[in-house]
Amino acid sequence: MINLLLFFATAGFLTLVTAASLLTLFRKQLAFNQRVDQYFSVNMKKKADIPEEQNKKSIAKNITEKYWERGTTYLNSKVSRSEKKKLDQLLRDAGNPFKSAVDFRLFQFVLSIGLMLAVVLLLLPSADSKAMAWLMTIVLGILGFRLPVFYLGKKKTARIKAINKAMPDYFDTVNLLLEAGMGLDLALVDVSRKLKGPLSEEFLRTIDDMKHGMSRREAFYELKKRVPSDSFQSVINSLIQADQMGIGMAKVLGNLTRRVREQRREAAREQAMKAPVKMLFPMVFFIFPALFIVILGPLVVYFVTKGFGG
Repeated sequence: MINLLLFFATAGFLTLVTAASLLTLFRKQLAFNQRVDQYFSVNMKKKADIPEEQNKKSIAKNITEKYWERGTTYLNSKVSRSEKKKLDQLLRDAGNPFKSAVDFRLFQFVLSIGLMLAVVLLLLPSADSKAMAWLMTIVLGILGFRLPVFYLGKKKTARIKAINKAMPDYFDTVNLLLEAGMGLDLALVDVSRKLKGPLSEEFLRTIDDMKHGMSRREAFYELKKRVPSDSFQSVINSLIQADQMGIGMAKVLGNLTRRVREQRREAAREQAMKAPVKMLFPMVFFIFPALFIVILGPLVVYFVTKGFGG
């Protein structure tokens, strides 16, 4: 069975390499033919076939959406409120990659069942040990159910890093607009539209909340809940306090950006100080044994062949 899988993997790899080579060699000719097709009758035939392809895609999409909605409707009554609350918090910290907690739970079940069916259909009929095959099926099912949670954790970490990295430049630009005489809300909107990223998206959402009747304090509190970053939350707390006490935002943002840059500098120093400790285990288990083999190997061979007396 392993030889068969290796054969298919090798065949697929060779096919991809051959296709990539041919596409690279005949790239100019393919581009020329594509341009010719756009201006002559072949292009008209392709345009005539486009509606039919679009109809097929729309039918498949409608069927998928139909059964997906049925699944979400069924799970909506099965998932408890506390579980939905936990999933909503995970999705919020990760930037809401799914529509809702029920959609995320349904995706977990679909991925888990799909992996289990793949093992049952491909490996179970030809497996020598049925018990091991069933054990692999169960393990892959559990792994498929937990993989989306790991994905959310990774996405949360990457999102926090992106927000922390964008904070100094973002607030510096806002501070410049405030010193030029622009209001805080307009400055946030202008900078958020020009600088792309999760930080700009969160502030645009905050501005939308303010447009729908929420006060600036409440909108900033909701923003602080959505972003699980300590440095960002401290900045938002300072902005809320400055807004309550009537302090000039330009001065506050200038001090905040300097403090954020100092925090990033200290974090970089901390990571640099941790580097020798992190390098210790790879050096002991991987680098030092290789060095000992290279240095002491000839001496050991000499003593084995010649003996200690020479």
